[in-house]
Amino acid sequence: MKIHYLILLAGLGPGLLTGCLNGSSSSSDTPSPETQEPVAESSQFRVLPYLQHPTESAISVIWFTDKAVPGVLEVEGVGSFTSDPVLAENLTYGDSEVAYIHGESNFSGIHADVVAGEAPVLPYRHHVRVEDLQAETQYDYVVKQAGNDAVAASLSTAPVRGARANVRFLAMSDMETEPESTRKTVAWSAASLLPGDDKLGTDPTTVGRQYPVDQTDGFRANLEYATTRQPNFWLIAGDLVEKGGRQLDWDEFWRHTAGEWGNFASSTPILPVMGNHENYWHPEGGGYTTDAAMLSYDKWASYWELPESHAGDSRYEKRYYRVDYGPVTVIALDSSNGDDTDPARDTNLSLNGAEARIPDFNRNSEQWNWAARELADAQALGQVIFVQFHHTAFGTGVHSLPSGSAGIANNEDSQSGMPMRIYHELFTRYGVTAVLSGHDELLEYVELDGVHYWDVGFAGDGLRGPGYYPTTDYVPFDLLPAEAQATHWSAHGDAPELWNDKQLIDGGKHYGFIEVDVRAKGEYDYDVVMTPRYAFPLMDTAGNASGEFDFRQYNKVVRVDVKR
Repeated sequence: MKIHYLILLAGLGPGLLTGCLNGSSSSSDTPSPETQEPVAESSQFRVLPYLQHPTESAISVIWFTDKAVPGVLEVEGVGSFTSDPVLAENLTYGDSEVAYIHGESNFSGIHADVVAGEAPVLPYRHHVRVEDLQAETQYDYVVKQAGNDAVAASLSTAPVRGARANVRFLAMSDMETEPESTRKTVAWSAASLLPGDDKLGTDPTTVGRQYPVDQTDGFRANLEYATTRQPNFWLIAGDLVEKGGRQLDWDEFWRHTAGEWGNFASSTPILPVMGNHENYWHPEGGGYTTDAAMLSYDKWASYWELPESHAGDSRYEKRYYRVDYGPVTVIALDSSNGDDTDPARDTNLSLNGAEARIPDFNRNSEQWNWAARELADAQALGQVIFVQFHHTAFGTGVHSLPSGSAGIANNEDSQSGMPMRIYHELFTRYGVTAVLSGHDELLEYVELDGVHYWDVGFAGDGLRGPGYYPTTDYVPFDLLPAEAQATHWSAHGDAPELWNDKQLIDGGKHYGFIEVDVRAKGEYDYDVVMTPRYAFPLMDTAGNASGEFDFRQYNKVVRVDVKR
C-alpha cells in the first residue's frame, strides 16, 4: 500500500494539464487566436473531491463548486467522466452565520472572500459513480474544474467480500468542527497522582488547565498522522460537527478533510454515523427542536452516499447501513433516538425522535430487526464484524450516567449512552469483534463477554476525564459490569503525564484515533490488532507548544484471535 497524496497541479488548466501528462509540447502546437476554442466558464471548489461508498467494483467521487459548471473526472486506465452539477439547496446559511463571517471573531478567515454583508452562494454538488472496476485495485484519478488547479489523488476498490485480504481502517469521533475552534482550547485535567488515589480521580490542581494547542491545530495534526497510516477507509462515530444545522461548521469540517488544510478524504472513504450534534441547532432558534433535527439531516444527506438499508422511512436512510470490505463487515447504527416515553430507553431526552423521523434503536424496532438480520448474515458468511454508533454504552464519562432529567450534579444525564447496552446481547450472539463509539470524549476501553468496546471520542474537541469534575466528583465506574471493570483502560488513568519541570515529555490525553488491522492468519482465521495512536504536541522548556507534533501510540494494544 502506498501513501495517497492529493496533488494540486498548480497553474495548469485542463488543456495544459493534458499536454503535460502526455508529453512535451512546443510553441507550434499552440493554435492561433482565430482557431482557439472559447475559454470555459470558471468556478471554484467549495469542497475538494472526496470518496464515498467503496465496493469491490465501484466507488463514488464527489465534490462541490460555487457555480453550475461541469467538471471532468479522469480515472487512469478507465476513462473520462463529465459531472452534472446539482444545486445543493439545503446547504444554506442563517443570519447569525453571515454575521460571524464578517465579524471580528472570524480568526480562521472562513469565507473571507465573500462580499461584506452577504452569505456565501449555495454550492453545486458533483457526483460521479465509477463502475466496472477491478477488485482490490488502486487507480490514480484527476478532477479538472475550469478556473482551478487540477486535483490529483488515488482511489482503491474493496477486496471481494470474504476474500483472504488484509484490511486497515481508522476510527475516531467527536471532532465537532466549528470556525470558533481556532484560538479555542479545551480543559485538560489529569489523573490524580497522590498516593492512594483512584486512577479515575482528577487532580484538582489541573481542573482549570487548558490544552497547549487549539482545536484547529490539534485536529489538523491528528489528520496528518492518520494520513501516514494509509488506511483503506475511515470510520467516524458521530459528532463530526459542533452544530449539524449550521453550515459554517460543515464548511470547517471539509476545510480539514477535503480543503485548504488537508485532503485525507480525497483518497480515504469516510463511513460516518450521526451523533447527537448531527441532530442539533437551527439558525432561527432551537437546539434539539424538530426543525433543527430535520435541517441537520438534510445537510447530512447532502454530503454522504452510503449503502441503502431499505428502511420504511426514506429519512432513515444514511442513518444505519452495512459495508462489506473483503473479510470485514461494518454495521453502522443510529443511536440518536430511542423510546421517547421511557428515559431508560432513550439517549436524548430533548429530542422528539418520532416527530423528527429518527429511527428508534430499541428491541423490535425497525432498526433493531435490521441489525439482527445483518449481524446474523455477516456471521454466517464468516466475516470479521465491527459495529459503530455514537453513544458509548460502557464508559465512565458524563454520558455514562443513568438516563434521566435530574441533571449531572444529581448523577443523571439527559443524553446517556447506557440505553445502548441493550445491543450487547446481539453483539455476543453474533460474534462482534469490536464496537467503536464516542460521545464521552474519552479514549477508553473495556472488554465484555469477548466484545471489545472503545470510546474513540478524542479526535479534535474535548479531552475529558471520567465523571464531570468539578460539577460532580462521581465517576460511574461502579455502573460497569464486573468484567468491564476488570478490563477497563483509559488514557486519563493509565497514561500518566511525565514532566520535566514545565515541559511535558510523555503521557496524558491527546488528539488521536484507533487503528484497526485485520490480518489473515493461517487458512481460515484472522488476527485483529487495535492500536490507539495520538499526535503529541512538542513543548519548549517553558511549557509552550512549539507548533510541531510527534506521532506516537499509547501503551494499550489489543490483539484478538478471530476464529473462523
